Amino acid sequence: MIRLAHIIKKHEKDFLKKYARRLLPSHFKAIQAIKICRSQQSPKMLMQCGNADCSHKLLLMHSCGHRHCPHCQNHETQAWIDKQIQKQVPADYFMITFTLPAQLRR
Repeated sequence: MIRLAHIIKKHEKDFLKKYARRLLPSHFKAIQAIKICRSQQSPKMLMQCGNADCSHKLLLMHSCGHRHCPHCQNHETQAWIDKQIQKQVPADYFMITFTLPAQLRR
């Protein structure tokens, strides 16, 4: 699966050239956070095995934790979806709510 960070890195210059004047500071922060999430530019943590006979080490990239990052918020999103599914009525029907245009209302 392609990560949003790859799309941002590939198209950021063109996107900003076209939309930079319309973006809020929070949008720029989100773009920057998502772009470096779990990449070489993000903070790193060195993990080492606690066993004295083992010299295994692992370098982990930190996630950005930004609320709009799909990579970081995947767990929370899935938990929300699961909660909504549990709220559903066990029935063979469902309700749709929509608004009629003014021309069709009496």
